[in-house]
Amino acid sequence: MTTSVQNPRGFSAAVLAVLLSMASPAWAHSNEHLATMSGTHGGMLRMAEMYHFELVVKDGEAHVWVTDHGDVPQSTKGAVATLRVINGSEAFSVSLQPSGRNELVAKNARLKSRKGTKLVLTVSMDGEAPLKTRYAMD
Repeated sequence: MTTSVQNPRGFSAAVLAVLLSMASPAWAHSNEHLATMSGTHGGMLRMAEMYHFELVVKDGEAHVWVTDHGDVPQSTKGAVATLRVINGSEAFSVSLQPSGRNELVAKNARLKSRKGTKLVLTVSMDGEAPLKTRYAMD
């Protein structure tokens, strides 16, 4: 029994439709999209390469939870991280330390949730190249 493609244009259109439908979630999965969402812990979400980073800054502490794109927690053991905080003319950096299963934590009295504050998170997961992502407190 032999089969042949009777309508090559129709076949091409069908393949294109399937490929586009598979790509759509990737288009919606961007930092712009994540900025409209709150994370599991009520924080700001961003992504860099294969990771999601949820940041909460409150009462002298910064917490970052690391997951993959499927929201599976990723071990922060051996990770090195820095948070750069820019608020008007004030700018400073704090180091975050691995804590728990997938968390990074920094404690510093200057860490406060202030409207207009910009933050730059740099994370090197264990043995990996540094990744950067940016946040803005609105």
